[in-house]
Amino acid sequence: MTRPSFRFLLIACCVIVQIHPPSFAKESRKDKDISGVTYALFRDGSTSGKDMLLTIVEQTHWDNGGAGNLDRLAYHLRFVKVGETQTPEGSVTRYRIFAEGAPENKVYGLGTWIVGKLVSYGDQDVYVNAQGLVMTRRAHLAEEGASELPGVELLVSPKNIPGEPTRYALYSRDREVTAFGTLVPHPVVNQDGGCRLEARIAAPDATAVLIVADGFAARARLPVVLESQGEITNVDVVTDDNGHAVVASFPYIQGKIQGTLKASAEGQDCLPSVQVPWGGGTASAQVKK
Repeated sequence: MTRPSFRFLLIACCVIVQIHPPSFAKESRKDKDISGVTYALFRDGSTSGKDMLLTIVEQTHWDNGGAGNLDRLAYHLRFVKVGETQTPEGSVTRYRIFAEGAPENKVYGLGTWIVGKLVSYGDQDVYVNAQGLVMTRRAHLAEEGASELPGVELLVSPKNIPGEPTRYALYSRDREVTAFGTLVPHPVVNQDGGCRLEARIAAPDATAVLIVADGFAARARLPVVLESQGEITNVDVVTDDNGHAVVASFPYIQGKIQGTLKASAEGQDCLPSVQVPWGGGTASAQVKK
């Protein structure tokens, strides 16, 4: 079986070369655009390589079809929690998958993308019924309307690390349909006045973090304040028609081996704030009053 080729905006390569020369490393403010993704660096912070920037672009592309975002693609994945299992390594949460809008007359495969690793493509063929439930075999006539089928439905068990996403792509073997979805079992998120802010780890040890904003005013300037170990940078991003925006941050500070990234976004009547450790630790969320 052939593996699908997931494409994202190739213009990113050109943009990155133009906007990220080494001479930018000491500027006090970074708010450059990579194919629609705004990213921020600190004056004394780490720089981000071309490969990392390309990874950020593709992560946001997958996320636009996933949970936690309002700007969804025509086909997208939805996850429903089934239960938890205790293992020697800790609690493992299981989810069933629904492929919203995906046609039934296709044979699919599932790709899994874990932070810091390459996408893993499974060899198992999977299918969907009329409800979009992802199954390990074709649905019988009596199963077309089922929203759960123990023993037949495909279950996934992502890592339960705070703030760390696992991304999935359900793709048809004929490459005509792809449905993306992002699952964060323990999101680092804060809601305030109807606004939602999430810190989503984008690289091991949180060397890169996506700050995901939802529920803000549509097509409006959104001021975002980022702080890491005393270094502060401000960046403005414009929300889309759904009040959704993403800012990528690289929190490492020169001379530091660990710390905390704090982020806040100022809406018309809200000021949600989140924080996530880099270099180790446990993520948490907080509200600024």
